[in-house]
Amino acid sequence: MKKYILSIISFYILIFTCNDTYSLTGEGNPLKYISSCELDFNNDHKPDIALLVESLSGRQLIILLKSKNGYEAYVVSKDITNMHLSCHFGKEIKETTAGKHKGRIFKTSGTYLKLTQPEGASTAFFWNGKKFIEVWTSD
Repeated sequence: MKKYILSIISFYILIFTCNDTYSLTGEGNPLKYISSCELDFNNDHKPDIALLVESLSGRQLIILLKSKNGYEAYVVSKDITNMHLSCHFGKEIKETTAGKHKGRIFKTSGTYLKLTQPEGASTAFFWNGKKFIEVWTSD
């Protein structure tokens, strides 16, 4: 009987007095799906996936590159409010000349992603063989 009472008291102390027993991960709330597309971003002839989602930390662009064991995930952009995803075929991306940008031309593997703010800024992402590169295409 003493063990039973001791167990109940220990349980009470653990549950009701410990401040670290809550979740910091959103309590399992689902991500808000915004849009996605499927293209071969790294030119390995395997379909990759781009997802634009809204999580507790804001809107994020996540790219999943197909690998031998599944996918490798890359969070390429965070806190991108009111931007929309589109996927493109093309061998080059032209950088804007606005602000600190120089109007350079970047070569792609044949596909790239673009985030566009309606009547505003846009940025493109492409795989350079090692990582995703961001290029501002308009300000």
